[in-house]
Amino acid sequence: MRISLRIVAAIVGLAVVLTLVTVIQFAARGGLTALARSGALGIATFAGWLMILTAGPVAAVQLWRLRRIGLLLTAVLCGFVFAYYIFGLFLFRAPDAPLRPIIQAIVLNGAILALLLSPGARRACS
Repeated sequence: MRISLRIVAAIVGLAVVLTLVTVIQFAARGGLTALARSGALGIATFAGWLMILTAGPVAAVQLWRLRRIGLLLTAVLCGFVFAYYIFGLFLFRAPDAPLRPIIQAIVLNGAILALLLSPGARRACS
């Protein structure tokens, strides 16, 4: 379980770096204002970016150290992303948008969330 949690911590750390790169690219192209005006999906995207960039580094480090707060923060982040993709699938997806990447994100985040919420994960984190 400890190895699995450290792998998840590394994934969260990578997500923080990739999110930062994405935000910088959006800003450089002037897409932040368009995203902000896009409605609920844009607001949820900004909220997700903010959560990942603020809580993500703490979550990654504390989960790597197998601390309970890292487990909680990572579960909250993963739960938000899971809900983001569920709502995106049913409420915001364009009819011609590909379905497979959304389903993959839902399944991956659901599996990680189940791992984080398992009794074994709580036992591994002091």
